[in-house]
Amino acid sequence: SSCHDYDAITHAYHFEMGRDEARDDFGSKRGLSHLVSPGYFGGYTCMGGNNPEVLAKKHNASADDFADKGSAGLIKRCIGCHTGGGWMEKDRNGRQYYSTDPASVTEFDGDYFNRGTDENNQDTDVSVVSQWNWNKSGVVEADCMMCHTDFSAMKKFDPQLGANDGSDNTDSAYNHFRDLRNDYLVKEGGYFRYAATAILEFLNLKHPDGSQEEKSLLIFEREIKPANGHGSSGGPDYTLTLGNDELPIINWNADAFDSDGKVLIPMLRFPANDNCMLCHRTSNSRRGFYGFGEVASATYEDGDDGPLEEDYKDDVHKGKTWTEPNGETRAIENCNACHSRNYFKKSFENVDLNADHNFLKGNSDMDVRNDLDYNANAKTCEYCHNDAPAPAELAIPSGHEDMLSAHREIWKSNGDMAGYPINTLTKITQTHLNVIACQTCHITNKKDRRGNAIQILYRYRAEAGGELKIVPYNPRLRYYWKDRNSGRVLNKTERNSVFELKEENGEQYGAVVDSDGNELTRVSVRMSHGSVRFGDPEEYEGFVALKNAYDSLFMDRGISNPDAVLVRTESNAYIISHNARPSPSSLQCGECHNRKQSGAFSSLVSTNGLFGENNTKTVVQLPDRRLVDEGIIVFDLPYMQMDETGKVTESVADILYVTKIDPSMTALRSATAPVAAGVLKRMSLADGLGAAGLDSSNDNVTTHFTSDEVYLYKANYGNSAVRAVALIPEVNGQTELVFPSYRMQVALADNDAASAAENAGLGELSSQVFSLEAIDKNSREVTRFSGSRVMVKLPYEGTATNISEIKVIFSNTGSTTWQAINNDDIVIVQPHSDEEGLESEGYVAFLTDHFSHYAIVNNTRSITPPSQNSGTPEADSGSGGGGSTSYILLLLLGLVCVCIAWFTKNKPTFRSKV
Repeated sequence: SSCHDYDAITHAYHFEMGRDEARDDFGSKRGLSHLVSPGYFGGYTCMGGNNPEVLAKKHNASADDFADKGSAGLIKRCIGCHTGGGWMEKDRNGRQYYSTDPASVTEFDGDYFNRGTDENNQDTDVSVVSQWNWNKSGVVEADCMMCHTDFSAMKKFDPQLGANDGSDNTDSAYNHFRDLRNDYLVKEGGYFRYAATAILEFLNLKHPDGSQEEKSLLIFEREIKPANGHGSSGGPDYTLTLGNDELPIINWNADAFDSDGKVLIPMLRFPANDNCMLCHRTSNSRRGFYGFGEVASATYEDGDDGPLEEDYKDDVHKGKTWTEPNGETRAIENCNACHSRNYFKKSFENVDLNADHNFLKGNSDMDVRNDLDYNANAKTCEYCHNDAPAPAELAIPSGHEDMLSAHREIWKSNGDMAGYPINTLTKITQTHLNVIACQTCHITNKKDRRGNAIQILYRYRAEAGGELKIVPYNPRLRYYWKDRNSGRVLNKTERNSVFELKEENGEQYGAVVDSDGNELTRVSVRMSHGSVRFGDPEEYEGFVALKNAYDSLFMDRGISNPDAVLVRTESNAYIISHNARPSPSSLQCGECHNRKQSGAFSSLVSTNGLFGENNTKTVVQLPDRRLVDEGIIVFDLPYMQMDETGKVTESVADILYVTKIDPSMTALRSATAPVAAGVLKRMSLADGLGAAGLDSSNDNVTTHFTSDEVYLYKANYGNSAVRAVALIPEVNGQTELVFPSYRMQVALADNDAASAAENAGLGELSSQVFSLEAIDKNSREVTRFSGSRVMVKLPYEGTATNISEIKVIFSNTGSTTWQAINNDDIVIVQPHSDEEGLESEGYVAFLTDHFSHYAIVNNTRSITPPSQNSGTPEADSGSGGGGSTSYILLLLLGLVCVCIAWFTKNKPTFRSKV
């Protein structure tokens, strides 16, 4: 666009969904080999239950290695909840799909081949992997109007589609828009380039000020079928009329344009609730969230003055107002109030044509762009109710100075503090506010879209300052099949290949068959979203047969001595952050604490309370506990436990115990992962050095910078050693051209690299071995920065105080030659100390013009090489289904030191209850 920076806007994470973070080795570095990114593009998709479709890697050796979908297939599968642009427009190298010469495409490239379609983009058997014709389909460009159109003003202008008032039981304009875009154009027709045009047929050009009459821009030519019923109920169903070029015919409305060929289109500056919920509607069952539209408004029994009706879709904030410190007041009517960067921008300021479309987010239960977590943060409970600077007026209805005072006084007046010394009440209240998130007590009574109660569980989550707080969540329970020895995870195509759909006595069933077609066991079948879903075996012998079938499949894939295991996990911890209830509807003290004989509440958490060991959720009922005892089924999470009947549960007490150690929000274990990536942030020299943990007043450091600005990358997630690394190039005319588009990746190197560094003969390892990478916008690794140098800070575990006592060593591959950098390039060494009262984290800072593998060795003393934690612990059968053996050992070492006192009493054993 000539007005907006389209490329910058569509590079935001809502458009990219992990495309810009995708790598073929992404999953293998995080213990899930089949995933290629943290987002819906290549990560765990939201649909598919326990057998979701997997995106093919960029490079595949054969059709057998090609997963369930190429990029084109994923577009057809996921069009309903994605606006286009980003991954729907560009390949993993940043090029528009149709701009690549088809003849230059490598066979089985995951961006340019697809499973289940032929060379003409027509559906065929899933065994077929063919090159997709992007020139024929085009790409799905970003549809700005999906967010900036008032859906309530949509209208059907083609009389064949029926009345707009619904009197003839035909579908609404909104439903017809969705059907046209998602089904007729993309899923069935493969006309990707037309997707962003669909909404224009139903966009009513009538301007709110009456300056323009009702009219549409265009109408797709169609032929109505005799029978109704396509997509949403009501229809009517039709076929699109195609021209001689076999593309849909569009009839443009010339009257909609002025003499200069321009048109005035009414738009929303900020998306309304319905625009957000077009894609986020699945949050109904995941989180019990129904959006911030009218359904969130409070309802009273006898008008505005009557009692408030209990409605699980309501939110106490709906309809209120908030005044920002800049003096601007806005109504809290939709998602923008908390998630938009510019919602409270002064009304007389110019519109930002290139507004940052990376919407504000906290630490969500998806790992897309983790580097943007809390940067800046969405509005939080604490911000509006306690922390907003003046002249903002804090939202404290009671009039108290802060939330500490307000909670203390209401608990006193309710008698909840009875029996405790007066000088302890502030401390007791502050302890609750420090440990428990506001949402935990103030969000209750959640129900899914069918009206069924959602069982709320509780876990720890890292907050903006790094502190951990207990938050409510709903786990996304899932399982997958993998080979225990190689870590290879089966995709849907592979898993389904051992099944055949059969029929007996008019009833369909799924048969597990061997390579000769012999039936081994039977399972149930059902249809879901147009595809067959095979159930699980219902007996021990059936699971054994299925495991043996997968062992054979692994052998066919070249894996020797395979051991197929079913791994049960939580793919996502769906955080519950919306639909806050009024204070009287919040959790009460007795739901977590029992009363003592005196009548006062006990300071201990009750075993039967919400945080107790008896608050459990059933994961699954297994047909036979031998499946776990024999290692056929394993648990990925230590808090999954099994009883003697094969019932698998998880208790809140155990969940809290484990997530205090690893507060990761997804199966990727990002909080403790051995790798992290993100973009550089531009800031002042003083702020950048301070954020990196370097002294900005130290001339030994600052003398190496000629600019008063720097770029900084320092991971906000991952293993503690990964978080301690800082990459700091200075801002100058040369770096400004390239570094803003780079993604930095910091990873703990594998054990082979660590061994090579240790045995290089250059000194005793006094740090872990790190792999540093810079990736450009075309996903190419940048190894050298010609004419520019980057200051690198690595954690150091030695005690040297002089640069002459250490070396910084590097290797281009990690496994080949290691050598030392020039000691003149070492800037500073800070020794590590565990001495009581003098504890300090050691580090070494140095300058380099290239990235590779780096480590620090100590010249003067022999130390025990630090452990090289190179990956997420693999799930194992353990003893009795307790989860990963290595993880259990970690949990048993000193956990008392990290658990709050009142919780230690309930620590789990992580073994089967027999």
